[in-house]
Amino acid sequence: MVKHILFDFDGTLVDSRALLVKLYNEMAGVHQFRKIREQDLALLRSLSIAERVDRLGVPALQIPKLIIAGRQLYQDNIRTLHVVPGMKEVIAKLSSQGVKSSILSSNSEANIRLFLKNNKMEGVFKEIISAKLLFGKHHSIRKVMKQWGTTASRMIYVGDELRDIEACKKLGVPIVAVTWGYDAPRLLLRGQPDYFVNTPGELLKTLQTLV
Repeated sequence: MVKHILFDFDGTLVDSRALLVKLYNEMAGVHQFRKIREQDLALLRSLSIAERVDRLGVPALQIPKLIIAGRQLYQDNIRTLHVVPGMKEVIAKLSSQGVKSSILSSNSEANIRLFLKNNKMEGVFKEIISAKLLFGKHHSIRKVMKQWGTTASRMIYVGDELRDIEACKKLGVPIVAVTWGYDAPRLLLRGQPDYFVNTPGELLKTLQTLV
């Protein structure tokens, strides 16, 4: 039986797709990368991160610098963000049942805590863990497992990207893939997640059968 749930942040808990496109386009204008147009979004959601970077012509060596700059711009705009409709209720219901939930995200801890404060969700999560590497989230999950002294079968991850699925598969951690985030459903299915849900209501039902 699962004892702890790890939630991804952007896309899964937070409706931030429009903001991240806006921030990317601001940086693309400065660095002369290809901008994302409205008609590009469906195609980009069906591609992996590496494929998106290649299609947009972003030099791999510049990605770390862009992530740092993007986090600051994100913080400047964080008051415009909202919880995905229904997810606040999911977290509250799990909490009322004594389920321990934490956040593991490649976003910064400062940004996450500021968002939670703005949305009156302080203290809801046991821990806020920032995964430093864009493509190495499995290292952070493994570290969490060691800190908690738990096994893969006692945890479950809730995420919205193919890279979340791939990270969990490397460690044997069960994952629920949600379809309202960054990656398109067909891309998520390519990773063969353990569970696949289309609404927060479905997510709650799935998690309640596991904890």
